[in-house]
Order: sequence, then C-alpha cells, then structure tokens
Amino acid sequence: MTKIAYFDCSAGAAGDMILASLIDAGAPIADIEAGLATIFAIRGEWGLATERVWKSTGRIAATKVNVSSVHKHAPTAPPGTPPRDHHHDHDHDHHHDHDHHHDHSHGHGHHHDHDDDEDHDHAHDHERNLASICAMLDASGLSPWVREKSKDVFACLARAEARAHGTSVDHVHFHEVGAIDSIIDTVGSVLALELLHVDEVHCSPLPYSNGFVKCMHGLMPVPVPATLDLMQGVPVIPAPKGATGELVTPTGMSLMKALATSFGPPPAFIPHTHGSGAGTKDFPGHANIVRVVIGDATHPVSRPTPSPSNDESVVVLETNLDDMNPQILSHVQELLFEQGALDVWWQPIQMKKNRPGILLSVLCQPDGVNALSNTLFCETTTLGIRRRTMERAVLKRSFLTVTSLYGPASVKVGYLNGAPVNVQPEFDDCQKLALAANVPIKTVLAEVQALARACLKKEAPMA
Repeated sequence: MTKIAYFDCSAGAAGDMILASLIDAGAPIADIEAGLATIFAIRGEWGLATERVWKSTGRIAATKVNVSSVHKHAPTAPPGTPPRDHHHDHDHDHHHDHDHHHDHSHGHGHHHDHDDDEDHDHAHDHERNLASICAMLDASGLSPWVREKSKDVFACLARAEARAHGTSVDHVHFHEVGAIDSIIDTVGSVLALELLHVDEVHCSPLPYSNGFVKCMHGLMPVPVPATLDLMQGVPVIPAPKGATGELVTPTGMSLMKALATSFGPPPAFIPHTHGSGAGTKDFPGHANIVRVVIGDATHPVSRPTPSPSNDESVVVLETNLDDMNPQILSHVQELLFEQGALDVWWQPIQMKKNRPGILLSVLCQPDGVNALSNTLFCETTTLGIRRRTMERAVLKRSFLTVTSLYGPASVKVGYLNGAPVNVQPEFDDCQKLALAANVPIKTVLAEVQALARACLKKEAPMA
C-alpha cells in the first residue's frame, strides 16, 4: 500500500520547519544524525537538537529544530559586484542580523526559524555551489534515493537562484544552501521521509504573503525572487490574517517543489500519524507551524493500474479570421496536414463590428508548434495565434486489411484493455470500391466492418 505524507503549509514553509514536523511525526532523530554523519565533507561541522515549544495563544505543541554550526555563513554579492566589504541588515521578519563579506552571486534562501542576534562573518572557503554539494552527497553513505532526491532539491533551488540573478547555475554560490544548517535541513528532511517509509509527498497551497525584507539592494518585496520563481505553477493562497513578511523561504519552497506529487487538497488516504514543526516567529492569529500527516492511500496514488489508453500532451493552435478569402482555408488545411497536424477544423464565429469570421483550430504535437505556427502566419491573414497545451487519452490502435466482395480495404481498430472497441473501415478505400462496383457506400462499409469484426474474434486480445 502506498504511504503518503501530506504537508499542511498554509501558515508557511521553511526547511527547518519541514524537518521538525517529520521528527515530530516519528522520524528517529538518532537515525537522522547517523545518516547525516555519513556526509564526510561536513563531518564535525554541525550539531542537531530539538526542543518542545508551544505556538500562538492557543499553545499548540510542536517540535523545533536547532542546527548548530562551527562556521558562520554569509551571502555573496550578485554577479558584477566588485569585491569589497558590505555591511547590511537582513531583518527578514525572522530577526536576521548578518555581517556579510561577499563577491559571488548568491541565493536569497532565508531561514524561517532562526533568531540570530549575533554577527555572522564568513570567508569564501566554506561557500558551496551546486556541483560541490552534489559531489558531497555522492561521496556520502546515504541511500541512492536520499542522495538523488536531495540533489533534486538543491538543483531546483539553484535554477531559481540563477534565474533571479540572471546568471548560470554554475555561478550561483548559496549562502543558505552552502551553509551547514541548510544542508542539514534539506538532506535531513529527505532522510526523514525515507525513515518514515513515505512513498509520496503531497502539499497544501502555499501562503502568498506581503511585506518586505531588507537586503544589500535595499527593501525587497516578498516572496523574494527565488521563492516567487519556485511558486510558478503552484497554487497559492492569501497569508493568514495578521501575518506579514517572509512566510515561505526558498529552501522550504524548493523542498516542496522538488518532492511533492501534487499541490492542493490531500488525496484520499487514512491518516496514521502526524507531526508539527515550529518556526521562531509568533503571530497573534495563528500558530507558525508546518503540519505533516502520514498515512496510507485508500487507493494507489502515483502507481495506479496502468491506463488502458495512452496519455499524451497535445497543443491546440487557434486564430480568429475575418478578413481572409475563405477559398484559402482548404489550401491551408492541406499544408497543415502535410506538416504533421493531427487535425484541422474551423467554425463560423461572430466578431467585433458584427463581422462574420472563422475560428481556425489546429491540433498538433508539441514539437510541431513552431512549424505549424509559421505556416499560419505565412498563409493566412492572422496577426496572432493562441496556444493551449492539453492532455488527451488515445486508444491503442492497429490496422488490418480485409478482402470484401468488392475488393480489399483497410480497417482501423482501437483497443481498450486489449479488447477491440472501435472498428472503423477506411472511408477512402470503401468509397473507391463502391464507385467501382456501382453500389451504395454504406453497403461496402457494412460488409468491410463485419469482416473485420469476424477476423478480430479469431485473434487473441491485444496486450
């Protein structure tokens, strides 16, 4: 049976809060420490501790994770910043006051949990980029699953930071991901999922907060650029009433983005255990926690019974035409089919100024979009084309040839669960036979279809 973990991140998400929730749900901290100790490159540089805390006026009990590090860490400047010392205050609504010395691009992964009132001074020899982190994980004693999933999380964040800073992944140096505490938060969370035997991760919508954080460029609105990049394609909800500032950190967002199968309501499952992970901030109206609920799916979630049909992505191209000679449409249709269009159709529409027009639609594979769009631009009067990506289910199919009283004809057969459900004679073949024999085409179609069905009954079901 599939075991799932559903993360309720409606109050926010950060790496330490996610790790704390999994420990609170039963992941053994001793086993987590033992696994993390096999990351030899950082052995002896960190410590992991937990404490019981109570959040909000309702005193909701939760676990809080505290990671200690022998290194002090600091961010580095974006590309193009000349090497020099900067002093800036990272008061991110999380009480961060850091002294930073930097000359590299860096991520804005801000912890949701730390209450650091000391100055953090850090030289560059402890900064890490994606390649060094991946190499560190590959050399560890962690399981292949933990290594690969952890690398997925770091890569997800690296790509977001690179886009935020307009640079390449290789040139991104993370002050958070490279910091010991963030490596522990990220890898520890993935390891905790393995220890809890979780097969799938699902996540609630994330809160979209407002407010600002202070960084070297001045005030920056939240979500910060990397977090906002990671939120693309993910459902978000308004932040809880009274909560401002950074509620979702880049590390927390990248963990969910890389690991979650879905975002939204939980799938059908039977809860067996749950845990709450606390952040540092307190809000007047809600508990600053991440909750995880672990249980068994009541039906397979990501490993369902193989679909009887083939699912594929297709693209629909559409354009409205009100100033084109309609005689051109058939010519355009032929060209589009020659270039690989799956289907082409049009329908009359009423356009602005009461003009009659045509809605021209083209169904195609994703790799044919550019060529078919170029044909529409060149052959029609359109100035713009709409594109929609859609999913479609397609029956498995095959062709057979039968010999009727009037001659041979091809037949297209569609299979569902190995059994033929659609048997359609090729119309062009039957039309030629009907004209040659001077008989109604429906007579030829009926005979060809009957012969095909009789032939299929003799065959074994299609696998």
